Amino acid sequence: MNLQDYYRILGIKQNATDDEIKKAYRRKAMEYHPDRNSSPDSQEMFIRVTEAYEYLMSHPYRRNITEEEIMRNYQAWIDYRREEARRRAEAYAKASYAEFRKSPVYRSTTVIDGTIVLLGLILATMVIFTTVYGYIYRMRIADTPKEEPSMTLAAISLIIGFSYLIISIFYLSAWIARQKKKRRKTEDGAQKKNN
Repeated sequence: MNLQDYYRILGIKQNATDDEIKKAYRRKAMEYHPDRNSSPDSQEMFIRVTEAYEYLMSHPYRRNITEEEIMRNYQAWIDYRREEARRRAEAYAKASYAEFRKSPVYRSTTVIDGTIVLLGLILATMVIFTTVYGYIYRMRIADTPKEEPSMTLAAISLIIGFSYLIISIFYLSAWIARQKKKRRKTEDGAQKKNN
């Protein structure tokens, strides 16, 4: 198989980002894993999808390597990586889906999207604000004790809001760390290229 075949297998464009490749692989791996798909060709498709993912994630044209290095090592690298990817894919195909989900290749497809993190923070803030404002407003307009809002319901809503806020902050910190790591890699690559 060539580079275009690998992109086609994952159903993505040739200029796909690492995150797009990861998302496509996760989707295809879930679809074709023999533990989840009973069709006769599911194992072979799963192996091809896994081979394509590993090949694309480590392909030299996606990294900062000089043309001389590529020409000198290209064929040996292709053969080695292809065999390694296929060997691991065959092992993953024989494992249960639950075991496969614990594998390094599957876990590497986790993508923390900044937009989702931001939406989570906004939603958590809205839940907390609405709960506090709603409770105060209902207490203000209540004429009798029966019309007062439930303290229990307000407490549960606040617990949910703060829990979601804490989870969102955790994901935000992970997303920021990942962005810093990407930036550092880009800067290191640029420095090596300049040297």
